[in-house]
Amino acid sequence: MSDPALLVAVFWVLFLLDGVEVSRRARWSLLSLWGGRRARPAWRRWHVLSPWPGGWRAMADDLPFSLAPAGLCNWPAGAAGRPANEPAALQAWRWEDIADVREQDGQLIINGKKFCTATGHLRADELRALAAACGPLAAGARAALLRAQLSGWLRPAHLRRRTTVLRARTSALVTANVVALAGLAALSAWLLGWLSADSLGPAAAALVAQLLPEGLASLVLLHVGGLGLAWWERRRLRRLARGGGPQKNPLPAALCFPPAALRLRALLGADWFPPSHPVAVALAVARPAARDEVVFNVLADLRWPLTPAGGGPLVGEVLAWYRSELGGELEHLLRREKIDVAALFTPPVPDGAASRAYCPRCRAQFVTEGGSCPQGVPLRPLK
Repeated sequence: MSDPALLVAVFWVLFLLDGVEVSRRARWSLLSLWGGRRARPAWRRWHVLSPWPGGWRAMADDLPFSLAPAGLCNWPAGAAGRPANEPAALQAWRWEDIADVREQDGQLIINGKKFCTATGHLRADELRALAAACGPLAAGARAALLRAQLSGWLRPAHLRRRTTVLRARTSALVTANVVALAGLAALSAWLLGWLSADSLGPAAAALVAQLLPEGLASLVLLHVGGLGLAWWERRRLRRLARGGGPQKNPLPAALCFPPAALRLRALLGADWFPPSHPVAVALAVARPAARDEVVFNVLADLRWPLTPAGGGPLVGEVLAWYRSELGGELEHLLRREKIDVAALFTPPVPDGAASRAYCPRCRAQFVTEGGSCPQGVPLRPLK
């Protein structure tokens, strides 16, 4: 491979790999390929970005804990992911017993013990403040405080507004990136010899060679100017979010790494959406079929929960309260969103003549009636 061809190959491979994210646990990503207001959810450990400059991506995590007036535990009740990220060791703490909370290596540490993954729903300082606020309160006041906290994670209308703002504020950046992408594609074709006299003819090839210096200068200006405009728009986004907007600044790194600067909308959107419950994100941006799948997973986990091994009385108390409150919040939310919950739990169509029963939690089908699925959920007959 010649040196120009190697340079072109390395650049475009870096451009494609720049959007790849790999994590130690499964997460939700909602990817918009073409930059519309709808995004496709996926639950997995690796995630990609659209090669189109207008694409954007929102990341969402299942809440890795459950809350109650009595305390909190690290079992994810009402999880949307399948399989859910279950803790390695079950823990529960009463609010008044929480003396120290810190974050280390992506984990929340409570009183010196690893508690759960730090997903951003409650940062270490926020959890410490919540524990201090709950400590002196009576059970009723604690419940009201925790309901307000839970409601803050279930705001699809707020997420829709954020999507609209992101798309509107970054439209000029997308235009600049599209022009730069086209220019880099033309430059790559020239370096590979596709714009030579043999393919274009002597006159056209001479014109390309004549315009090459101006084209290179334009690409440099597009790169620097686009990042300058992105810096300005990032400031506007942060003002609109009243301190809750993008905290990390990816632009200095993109200045030295041109492949990253071809997705300025995605760069600004990476930290634009606040930590929310996956149902809220799905209701805000997912298409109906994908949205219904996420909603079904959460409701099924609440109706037919898997029992954590080794849980004590505090774990049971926390999970019972949290499941009840989350179920109630979702009921009101889905009613406002005009989601027919009963239709989500309609028995599936038999996948074969021998199918007699199904699991209402995972929808797997079985050839015998009665009994339970391998996870212990009682089977229901197929109609």
